[in-house]
Formats: sequence, C-alpha cells, structure tokens
Amino acid sequence: MEGGDVQRIPLQLSQGCLVASIQIELTEEVIYQFRKDLLERLHTTRARGVIIDLSGVEIMDLEDFEAFQRILSMATIMGVETILTGFQPGVVSALVDLNAEIDSINAALDLDDALQLMNTLRPLKHDIDLLPEKSSQAEINDLNELDESTEPDLDFSQE
Repeated sequence: MEGGDVQRIPLQLSQGCLVASIQIELTEEVIYQFRKDLLERLHTTRARGVIIDLSGVEIMDLEDFEAFQRILSMATIMGVETILTGFQPGVVSALVDLNAEIDSINAALDLDDALQLMNTLRPLKHDIDLLPEKSSQAEINDLNELDESTEPDLDFSQE
C-alpha cells in the first residue's frame, strides 16, 4: 500500500510539542506511515517533545505497543521527550497481562497531564521560536547559526 492510500494520524504542534491523537484502527501500514510522518515533522520543527494520545484506541496488541515503543525510541534519539497518554482501561489490562515492557515509557492519564509532565521533563524555552511547519532549509540554517552564536563551539567534525 502506498502512503496516500493509508489513513494518517494527525500531528499538531501544541505548546512546543508534536501531539498525535490516534482515533483510527491501528494496522501495520498506519503505524509505519505514522513513524514516517512523525520523524519527518520532528526533523523539520523544533518540537521539544512528542505526546501520543491513545484515547481513541480500544484494542492494542503487544506487537502494536512494541512498534510504538520503537517509534518513541527513535524520537528520543532525535532529542525529544516522549509521553503516551489516554490509555483505555482494557488496553492497560491487556498490556500488563501480556507482560509488556512498560517501565521505560512516560505516561499520563490525559492530554492536560501529559502537557504538565512535558513541562517538567523539558521546559519550553521562551527565547526559542518553533519553526513553522514548512520551513525552508535556509531558514533552518539561519536559526542554527543563531543558536551556535550563543553556545560554546563543540565542533567534533574531522577536517
């Protein structure tokens, strides 16, 4: 299936975080497309975190949960905090019964709690503006140059 044929999980920038609210059935294709979309948006914005709202997910098996854990690991490597929120009671029960590895995730009851937790994990820097969704590479480079002028030179590249 091509990316255009797969339902997409919407991503919105809110309070410096990419928020994904999942309200569709999870399939392998949907999760794969979500991973692509999320990582691309993280690459093109200055989001400080990712919050995945699972309140619309009534059924999640261990394979789906592990796929989300891998996506969260990828986001963490890109330098952002990650939080899962909105778990349905049946999903929580099933994941615990299936011995899902839950110790490494940040979780919150709802979106408001997730945003508060994000502020604890990574406070929003008010002096840094988030990049608009469709920033040009030149704009990104300009912002990077501004950031470099306020930070010590830590160039580890080999010349």
